[in-house]
Amino acid sequence: MDEQDDETARRQARSERYLDSLFGPGAGRRHSAFVARLEHPALREALHGYHVLESDTTHLSVEENYLLGMVVLCGQRAWVPAAMFAKTLCHLGVPREKILEAVARLSMWIGGVPAAEAAAHVQKAIGEYEAHGLASLAAWFPPVEDEA
Repeated sequence: MDEQDDETARRQARSERYLDSLFGPGAGRRHSAFVARLEHPALREALHGYHVLESDTTHLSVEENYLLGMVVLCGQRAWVPAAMFAKTLCHLGVPREKILEAVARLSMWIGGVPAAEAAAHVQKAIGEYEAHGLASLAAWFPPVEDEA
């Protein structure tokens, strides 16, 4: 293995440890299986790198990071990842009211109608999390071969 492969493997291992700390043992490996579906190696490396960045809570907490990410994704109308971030926030114990308040404040920047659309998507995601818990995030955590 060359030096770049070693760095890629270290980044992935750090990413997996971080995800295990948030979602429980094995979540990192399962999320790596999700990321591995991406054909381009630079995209896979970027996503693992984002997890490593998220794990640094020197200036932003994990909750603040996901809240910021959720509202940016809502502003971009990227509903599926925004919903997953909302579910993650629920999993992390962020109150429903705080999540919905952040979405409501989007209206200052993107307008009332787009913010209302975002709120509908986020409310649905929260409802799915409340009904199904961590299982509502299953798309991010597919089973790995030795678990199937």
